[in-house]
Amino acid sequence: MSFQSRYTHLNAAQKEAVDTIDGPVMVIAGPGTGKTELLSVRIANILQKTDTLPENILCLTFTESGQAAMRERLVGIIGKDAYKVAIHTFHSFGSEVMGQNREYFYNNAVLEPADDLKQYEILREGFDALVHSNPLSSMNNGEYTHQPDAKKVISELKRSSALTSEELLAVIDQSETALDSLERLLVPIFEERVGKGTAAKLQEAFVAVKAEAAITEPLYQVQPLAHLIADSLEATLTETETVHPTKPITAWKNRWLERDDAKKLVFKDRKRLAKMRALAYVYHEYIADLQKYGYYDFDDMIMQTVHAMEVYNDLRYNLQEKYLYIMVDEFQDTNLAQLRILHNLVDNPVNEGAPNILVVGDDDQAIYGFQGADSSNIISFSETYPTRKLITLTDNYRSGEAVLTASREVIQQGGDRLERRIPELNKQLTAKKGEKGVVRLQSALTSSAEREGIIESIQKRITAGTSPSDIAVLARRHADIQSLLPYFAHEGIAVQYEKQDSLLDSAPIIALEQLAKTVLALGAGNHDEVEALLPELLAHPAWNIPADALWRLSLDAYTNRQHWMEVMASTPLFVPIHTWLVTQAQKVGSTPLEPMIDSLIGQPNEGEAPNPYFEYFFSSQHLADAPERYLEYLTALRTIRSKLREYQPGTALTVKDFIQFVELHRRLAIGIVSHQAALGGDVAAVQLLTAHKSKGLEFDTVYIYNATDAVWGQGARGGSRSINYPENLPLAPTGNTADERLRLFYVAMTRAKNELIITYSTQNDSGKQTLLADFLVSLELPETTVRDTSEELRIQNAQRAWYEPLIEPTKELSALLAPQLETFKLSATSLNAFLDIPRGGPQGFLLNNLLHFPKAKAPSAAYGTAVHRTLQQAHTHMAANGERKPLEDSLHDFEVALANERLSDKDYQQYLLQGSEHLTTFLSSGVVSFTDTQKAEAGFSHQDVHIGDARITGSLDVLDIDEKAKEITVTDYKTGKPSLAWDKGDDRTKLKLHKYRQQLVFYKLLVENSRSYGSYTVTQGKLAFVEPTASRESIVLNLDLTTEEYDHTVQLIKAVWKHIVTLNLPDTSGYSDDYKGVLAFEQDLIDEIV
Repeated sequence: MSFQSRYTHLNAAQKEAVDTIDGPVMVIAGPGTGKTELLSVRIANILQKTDTLPENILCLTFTESGQAAMRERLVGIIGKDAYKVAIHTFHSFGSEVMGQNREYFYNNAVLEPADDLKQYEILREGFDALVHSNPLSSMNNGEYTHQPDAKKVISELKRSSALTSEELLAVIDQSETALDSLERLLVPIFEERVGKGTAAKLQEAFVAVKAEAAITEPLYQVQPLAHLIADSLEATLTETETVHPTKPITAWKNRWLERDDAKKLVFKDRKRLAKMRALAYVYHEYIADLQKYGYYDFDDMIMQTVHAMEVYNDLRYNLQEKYLYIMVDEFQDTNLAQLRILHNLVDNPVNEGAPNILVVGDDDQAIYGFQGADSSNIISFSETYPTRKLITLTDNYRSGEAVLTASREVIQQGGDRLERRIPELNKQLTAKKGEKGVVRLQSALTSSAEREGIIESIQKRITAGTSPSDIAVLARRHADIQSLLPYFAHEGIAVQYEKQDSLLDSAPIIALEQLAKTVLALGAGNHDEVEALLPELLAHPAWNIPADALWRLSLDAYTNRQHWMEVMASTPLFVPIHTWLVTQAQKVGSTPLEPMIDSLIGQPNEGEAPNPYFEYFFSSQHLADAPERYLEYLTALRTIRSKLREYQPGTALTVKDFIQFVELHRRLAIGIVSHQAALGGDVAAVQLLTAHKSKGLEFDTVYIYNATDAVWGQGARGGSRSINYPENLPLAPTGNTADERLRLFYVAMTRAKNELIITYSTQNDSGKQTLLADFLVSLELPETTVRDTSEELRIQNAQRAWYEPLIEPTKELSALLAPQLETFKLSATSLNAFLDIPRGGPQGFLLNNLLHFPKAKAPSAAYGTAVHRTLQQAHTHMAANGERKPLEDSLHDFEVALANERLSDKDYQQYLLQGSEHLTTFLSSGVVSFTDTQKAEAGFSHQDVHIGDARITGSLDVLDIDEKAKEITVTDYKTGKPSLAWDKGDDRTKLKLHKYRQQLVFYKLLVENSRSYGSYTVTQGKLAFVEPTASRESIVLNLDLTTEEYDHTVQLIKAVWKHIVTLNLPDTSGYSDDYKGVLAFEQDLIDEIV
């Protein structure tokens, strides 16, 4: 549909927002009011009415699904230019800024991610340095009682405010100075009994309070505590005139003041600020120690982006110049750190206080406070930009009138709402769809009857023809959703639910831990420990040992006074098992951890005996029979291997380290969560979601489960903390106030298009009495009662809940992979993997690139990673400092990088010597240039590059950028044997060079179709071989990229993409495993023969 056609369909308020393209604009958009359409059409309008390029527009949102929805709509309006508009989540924006400007971050150091255990160890060092009188120094059972909460607070400070320890101290100093003044003014008044004359005394003192607030300026976008206290007191004094002469004053005193240890009346924030000051020291030491030891943590992303923009003027100016129009969706959910990013993007004198920024938000849908969001941002926007245009969207295109009426009655019970603070604002939604809709309560005596009632109701709808995908069940907590799963499974109703499982409780991880302990004890000669471990180990179904055989083994060992291993060595049934265990035990002392995991539970190499655990958990038959369970196990194994790669970088881990890793996580209660992806959007399944996860979605029929006061209302209880924030740093998780839960329930209600069923029971699973949520009591809704279950059915339900906690109906592999395929991006490596017939072709691609079966990195690949990292650091040093990095420093970088690859001692020494020699020759040869205009490790994952329908991505070693000529040369480093020409060599070499050529052409496509470099032409590709020839010559192969190769690669990408997204993986057994076979396969793909 064209721009004009889409524009014509907008209502008057939407058109006003679309037409107002210059200056600050704030749009208040309630649920279902068409804000995504508004943003998409507005982008198209800017491109049509100005000379702005697509890449000069930045649109920021909060979820990847919101990002994808906006991109999809924009493609329908402006075509392929939509991929050049910068549509980001805040996280992906920070990632792109860091990726394209590496020289501004971490002082050019390449750091390793710190896993949870390393973060614990480093933070522990800071606590160990505390003096005994420090408020954070208390201990219990050898652990610091404040350390877990300190970790949370530091994470929130970095992620949600971007405050450094120095900035935090400045905010604390300002706050304590304000309290000194305000306590002198107010405490004497509150020391007296609150009475009729108190309001007058406070009114007199308020003049000085307001003056104190007026001279206090915000620091780092943090609202001064003096402002908050003054505003709160002013509102209270107003209430003494309109509500009651004394009760509001008492309430204000209870909220803000308390007695200290000396029984003196003080502000409650005194104690909070004292702990925050103590934490600031620990925070400072933690950051310093992280960098000292060569680590970073993932909370650094936004914080580093904020500080780079504030410290480096040239970076900030370039970003301001690049993004001429900025739009922010879900503005009510922005946190302090994200506000600082926005401030740095628009705070340019040329804007004269009226930047081209549009924000869309709704304070009633502010539900992401657990990320540090603060809906007062909407108010402060008006204060920052007094000339802003305010537009309110009230036409609702989603829900029936009944749904809107009920949800309005709920949200109006909220406290500090925008409608109360902006007199001209009216957010009453008007239903624009024909159906009136239905809202009703569904009550039950017990929780099990409530669940049965939901299932029965859904089953009737599906039987009557409703698609399961049009039905959603929403709950506040994951535990509530999980309690429903066995009921759906029992009735055979397919569900879509993104499970969060404890990885350490996963069957393959438990088996791996058990097996690791056994072979480690066996290798160390700890026979008593082996004796204790073997019975449970051999009882595992992977061995398929009959029970009577185990009994006989135990009896023979006891009768003959022998160890089990001794009896196994002479018992025919157990001899193969004995041999396998002994073989593993012999390797355990000298084999690095990842190859050892491959040996214990991974895919056997060619010629090796079958691995019983691999056959049990990961065989092709298991994949065919139970794809969901297969993927669950695979996700667990992949996740724990990923975590182990972050554990103690630079150390060659062994099986002993793996056991310690698992035991430490259990002892310190550090969970490792495995996220099991939900079904794809095209699969017919009932949607099970938390209310938070449902944001931005809509369904014909919505059930809100367990709508009791103890879960949603005044009776709900949040967790307490030992370290709390002062009032002006609202960074703690939400859900702890009634208003926050009310807004979340409102969001859940407004997901419904036609029918909303709110369910609750009067007795929970523990037998305790429960009440309907307080904010629902006054609603006059029709109510149905679910019949109580019989005693026999209650027993069945109890058994079901015990035996089937997370069972779901079996799903096809295509359905399980659908979510991954929806976001899959094709890289040059994955393209070559699909085409590489000698290494498995499409089937190998499935295993390694879609299922991501984990496997230890080959030593040669680890060496290649270390070399690439070394060269990346050399280029980044050049960009940051304008001079070449000294050779000895690069060789040190290589030594550190290689150590982080965790090779065996033998491989490490071999590759250290080889790499040092090769890098010395290569860096001294001058065959490649190092200039400050180059971009090293240029990432394209957030560039939204498309070739036809195919999404492509990649990370390029070096881009040589000629700004004047608008030309780029791509250089790709190779660590294998050098080739002297493109057309020479044996069959294996020709195949290798064919892949390399295709890779360079792929990079040309990637660069020229990207948002950042779309105006450039890639004129040449280079292969730079780090390994010299026998005569010590460094080789660079140049490739002039031809139109013929370009067109061929485009066709190939489109053909391969079509096969991938449909999971149509061709059988390649009819092709030869050589260069000619690969060429024939490629041509058949293009010609659509396969």
